[in-house]
Amino acid sequence: MELSLPNINFQRRAIVLVASVLLFRLLYAFFFATNPVGDEAYYWDWGRQLDYGYYSKPPMIAWLYALVDWIGQGSLFSIRATAAILGTLPVLIFFRFCESLFDSRTAWMGVLLSFAAPANSVLSFFLTIDAPLMLCWTVALTALWQYVKGQEGLGNLLLLFAALALGHLSKQMMMVFPVLAILFFALHRETRPFLRRPSLWLVLFGSYLSLLPPLVWNMQHDWITFKHTGHHFETDSKGAFNILVNFKYFFEFLGTQFAVLSPIAGFAVLSLCLSGLPLLARAEKPIRFLLTFSALPVAAMLLLALRQELQPNWPAVFYIGGMALAAGWYNAKFAFAFPPVKWRWFFPIAITLGGSMAVLFYLAPVLFAATGNSGHALDPNRRLMGHDVVAAEFEKIRRSIPNADEMIIVALGHRDVTSELAFALPDQPRVYRWDSEGRISSQYEMWNNPVEDGFSGRDCLILAPNSSNLDERFAKGFASVEKVGEFRVSFGREDSRSRTYSVFRGKDINFWPDGSVLK
Repeated sequence: MELSLPNINFQRRAIVLVASVLLFRLLYAFFFATNPVGDEAYYWDWGRQLDYGYYSKPPMIAWLYALVDWIGQGSLFSIRATAAILGTLPVLIFFRFCESLFDSRTAWMGVLLSFAAPANSVLSFFLTIDAPLMLCWTVALTALWQYVKGQEGLGNLLLLFAALALGHLSKQMMMVFPVLAILFFALHRETRPFLRRPSLWLVLFGSYLSLLPPLVWNMQHDWITFKHTGHHFETDSKGAFNILVNFKYFFEFLGTQFAVLSPIAGFAVLSLCLSGLPLLARAEKPIRFLLTFSALPVAAMLLLALRQELQPNWPAVFYIGGMALAAGWYNAKFAFAFPPVKWRWFFPIAITLGGSMAVLFYLAPVLFAATGNSGHALDPNRRLMGHDVVAAEFEKIRRSIPNADEMIIVALGHRDVTSELAFALPDQPRVYRWDSEGRISSQYEMWNNPVEDGFSGRDCLILAPNSSNLDERFAKGFASVEKVGEFRVSFGREDSRSRTYSVFRGKDINFWPDGSVLK
């Protein structure tokens, strides 16, 4: 009985901490929600036109936003609350994962490391594709490890299958998981007998069947998602052979990882991954499992960073295993050649530093606002500012025009202008986008334009950022065009963050300037 008390204590600590953090994040979202970031408004617009596939991502994020929008009636709080839940509750699953690998004390240290990572705060505030992906990856890791430990029941296999299938529909990175799983089983004679089980192969690779709907959608849309994804791995001819440019990519990527995980914890995770990589085939089974799902792909990412520019969030799922590895190392469950064992005393400092960075993420916007410095270069909320003002100014002009509700709304410029305007307008109308380059560069070009939707002969209200004149090519689509207003919005304290917007009325749209002439 005495031996179980510490376990109960750490479990209770974890539950109380996770519940407290979740409550704080929900309250923060309620009182300090401002505007959605561009990607959030973009995915929200996806959720209003449900499909089996989309321009750049699998459909799960659109389906999720459709559900959130239905429950929250288009409110920003519903988006923020969903992000808080999806980013916080998986930490309890992570506790269970670490506990089954090591013990409850190590699992508690893993929880502390997770909450001290600034990335977890960001993940729990912005509802993007990474939130459902991280949840699915954590569940899949836990279910697979339970399977390795002998829990081979149907329920555990179904849980693994569901986590993989939903993860595939969330982000392309999930497709790596079954491959890493097979590598883990194949690397050691102790686990190779698992590869003779048809049920394992059926679950791991049968999960790819969930990708059939977006695959069919891509067949019907010229494989647009594949083309978009392929662009992420392109390099220009000079950069591919320019050592200085490649090192620049590498060190920029490395620096972002220290910011994502916090400097000390990031150093520990990356050091453990690299120093543990040579032990991949002969370490103890729990360590081997973590190295397969962290060290191997992290090393691959670092090599890729020597070739091209990488996004900071690409290796995020691999740090789940990396954090468990760091927690085990801090709690003296194993030792590698590097970092030295004597460095374990840095754990409290790592938690303090990372926790301070996480707290700063929430506190800084409030302090900047209280001191009248909102939009400062160091304000984390800079990207969220001004979009509601743009919509409010546009709405003033819109309501000054008779029969404005019958007019089609069109936005020019970056896709964020379109999605943020649609979200922030009081009636959240459909907003069309015209791309001046005449190419497919977002989901908006995949959808019908106003002409194809049967709105020929209707008037359009057009928002043109950074311009006082309407593009002549676009203007030719109307019988006449007149400027009805102009306004300037500040997105921060610097003058460079201010933009001028012009509003035009296009009368009697007769064709959409992409070649689709009306009959």
